[in-house]
Amino acid sequence: MEKKIKVHLWTLPRWFAAPLFGAPAVLGGILAGGLTAESWIGFLASLLIMAGGHSFNSFLDYAWTGLDKGEVQERSAEKDYAGGQSVIAAGLVSQKEVALNAGAWYVLALAPLLYLTFKIGYPILIVGLLGMLVTVWYSRAKFNWTHELALGTGAGPLAVLIGMFATSSSPDWKIGLAASVPFFILISYVGLAIDEYPDAEANLKKGVKSVSYKVWESGISLEWYLSSWVLFMYLYQVFLIAIGVLTSFSAIALLTWPVLMTEIVFLKNDFRRWAGIIVMTGVTYPVLLVLGEFLGRRG
Repeated sequence: MEKKIKVHLWTLPRWFAAPLFGAPAVLGGILAGGLTAESWIGFLASLLIMAGGHSFNSFLDYAWTGLDKGEVQERSAEKDYAGGQSVIAAGLVSQKEVALNAGAWYVLALAPLLYLTFKIGYPILIVGLLGMLVTVWYSRAKFNWTHELALGTGAGPLAVLIGMFATSSSPDWKIGLAASVPFFILISYVGLAIDEYPDAEANLKKGVKSVSYKVWESGISLEWYLSSWVLFMYLYQVFLIAIGVLTSFSAIALLTWPVLMTEIVFLKNDFRRWAGIIVMTGVTYPVLLVLGEFLGRRG
């Protein structure tokens, strides 16, 4: 019973990723005029949507796409930092229980979304519902080359827009979309490539089609691929600072650059260990960016 409770409350929602989905929502509030009580309610909504999305994806990858089905060597690999890939196959919970878990998080997310709809305006509800629907797209996107696009949309633009529309009924959403790109890159082209690399051999046999899997299949150096996207992410942030979208204080996030690059170098020596370390470092990047932006605007 204790294991099952842990699966429902921790493994399926994957709270380790909260900074990756929550930080963009906070940035959205900052860009929309400054953090208010409603901004934090929007932040809560984004985390509950994230929890529901992660859980729902675990259900879909078993019951719909079949990527998590089969013997250990035939399904997606279990990661130390996640663990949701094998909960159904291992018999820890049933398909129905995972579906109910996902539904529960989504229902909980509707409470702050509906409050903000009446308090601020209806766009927040539209963005929140789109955030929930992204999970269906993401699960199927692994078979049509839109894998990275689906995940990045949920953790980038939609997360920022939740924060913006939770704070203001008419924010400058175009600025929000521009500012969401570093988050998009981090989770889609850096995080996803690391996450999917151990799954590639098994999932390619099931017909997956995505850039992340192609890196493994083509024999391209994962280290080169990751470092290229990391460099682009940081350069884009510098561009945002230069054009005034972000303040210069957000540059404190650049302190993670030498750390990430060093960790990527060691990835080949012990993939499982260093992948987890890179994930932990990657999580600090959006937090530092948002913290710097908050301090910069206060100053």
